[in-house]
Amino acid sequence: MNELSNEAWSGYLSSFHRMHPGITEDVLSGSRSRQGLTPYTWITAPIPLGTRVLDLACGSGPGLRSRPGEPWIGLDHSTSELARARRSGTVNVLEGDATALPFEDGSFDGVICSMALMLFQPLERALAEVRRVLVRDGLFVATVPGRRPLRVRDVARYSHLISRLGRRYLSYPNTKALSHAPTLLGGHGFELIEDVRSRFDFPISSPEAAATFVRSLYLPDVTEATLVRGEQLAARWVGTSIGIPLRRITLVRR
Repeated sequence: MNELSNEAWSGYLSSFHRMHPGITEDVLSGSRSRQGLTPYTWITAPIPLGTRVLDLACGSGPGLRSRPGEPWIGLDHSTSELARARRSGTVNVLEGDATALPFEDGSFDGVICSMALMLFQPLERALAEVRRVLVRDGLFVATVPGRRPLRVRDVARYSHLISRLGRRYLSYPNTKALSHAPTLLGGHGFELIEDVRSRFDFPISSPEAAATFVRSLYLPDVTEATLVRGEQLAARWVGTSIGIPLRRITLVRR
């Protein structure tokens, strides 16, 4: 179990993104749903064209690049992630903290947050900031790791991999809170209008792809030797693929 303190998680995440900038993009951009969507086109789908959007915890900028020409701004805490975003041609990004957004009230018509809502600490402060910078009836769309839908082979592989990594399951600071999303988010001025799940297929095309997949997982307190054992297991899957289950939560600010 990942029973780390807030401070330990914060330190781990800073180190992770400094060492592996863009690794989340490398996995998710190469993944496809049954409908042919990437997780980035999926998260942006509810957002109308031509609206002012904040990509919160934008990382290396794939969400921004999925909607070129739109009046969007990206914000992330990691200078390494932002450096990779700029190298990829994404210029409208800046450094900042999700719990103290550097924007005026009502600055945005929408906020998206890909694979970070389960990590923000304190979550309540981040939600309050998102609500503050949104206009009334603005949309907040977030994706977080899911537990379904998965195929039988996916379940078996995850079970084996997580055991090899010395875990019983993957967990994050806000896993428990987000399991009660309507209650949590309703108490912060949002109305839940959609809560859906989808499976994205990531091809294990090479041992390097297998290693990237394993390294992309948030695994605090897992040793380098243990990660290598996980990579060796995943390398057995070369020539096949693994499903990535994601959950998309769409909210409206009231």
